[in-house]
Amino acid sequence: MHTQSWPPAKRIVPPHVTATPPATLITLRMSGHAGASGYDRLQEFMGSELIRLSDQWTLGRRIMTRSLRFMIKRSGSLWYQRANLVSELQAARQWLARKGQVFHYLYGENSYRYLGGMKSVRPGNAIVSTYHTPPDRFRQVVTNHRHIARLDGVIVMSTVQLELFTDLLGGERAFFIPHGIDVDYYTPGATPRTRDRIFRCLFVGSHLRDIDTLVAAAKALQPRRDIRFTVVTRPANLPKFEGLDNIDIRSNLDDRQLLSMYQESDLFVMPLLDSTANNSLLEAMACGMPMVTTDLQGVRDYVAPECAVLTKKGDARAVSAAIEWLERDEGARERMGRASRDRALAFRWESIAEHTRDVYRFAGLNLAAG
Repeated sequence: MHTQSWPPAKRIVPPHVTATPPATLITLRMSGHAGASGYDRLQEFMGSELIRLSDQWTLGRRIMTRSLRFMIKRSGSLWYQRANLVSELQAARQWLARKGQVFHYLYGENSYRYLGGMKSVRPGNAIVSTYHTPPDRFRQVVTNHRHIARLDGVIVMSTVQLELFTDLLGGERAFFIPHGIDVDYYTPGATPRTRDRIFRCLFVGSHLRDIDTLVAAAKALQPRRDIRFTVVTRPANLPKFEGLDNIDIRSNLDDRQLLSMYQESDLFVMPLLDSTANNSLLEAMACGMPMVTTDLQGVRDYVAPECAVLTKKGDARAVSAAIEWLERDEGARERMGRASRDRALAFRWESIAEHTRDVYRFAGLNLAAG
């Protein structure tokens, strides 16, 4: 399986290229993300102008979007809604104001569709878009791909996406720049984890999580009364855990409660169905947790072998065996926890922001060439 080293040995642009074009970030906030997480945190480290997804619906906006709803229907994206269209109209007005800008969509699946058409109206600006979904899921969500060819650069969250976007874009305009993590907020606890008679495994999230494998592993470990699972997930997932008395379900935690879970649990256990970047994985790494997760390319782009036990997708027996081994081997847990924290430092937002500016510089070279 491919493993991507990060940071890369080679820059996207030559070292002498240092000027960064002014950028505008078209951003939104995902409701399921913790306050200290999410890709929209990138905006805090870029010093760029922002166009945020609007939740203010004046009468004028309602009339305008109603008259343009055919554009939403033909967008070819399941996640493109009227607020995304309003953001694109705002970007189009700013596009007309001056040349030499880069417009960066932080969530391309949701937000980017029509701005590329402005290149025919008034060339002189560039568009960059970040995509988050694994290839199979992307094809389900975005069925019309013609607009992607107008992008000057694509940022992907995993190397598993590179082939897809290289095919869609043509040329070398797709770049793997990982998701960032706030390593000053997500940190190991102030005091070492203290082990009582219960070994506490933590699972966080819902999206692309392999809950069936987690349930099977927990069921296999039910005779071990000294091993318990804390599952932080949506209330809708509760029925999947019925009959398991070694699982505690938590929902709707605030940020501090979630941070305490990471800092106080013994092991992070998260089977996955698929993955590019994963906020929960990065949070656990930054908190110095040893991990058991699924062996996927999107995981290996972030997790070094020293950080985790990587198990075959759907292999509940391997998950439960890894949990039992790590429960017995405190030294292995401590080594893996230190490796997790060290690895997370490579994804601090300041570093991710600088590599993102390199993509803007790349787009700037294209503007100069044009």
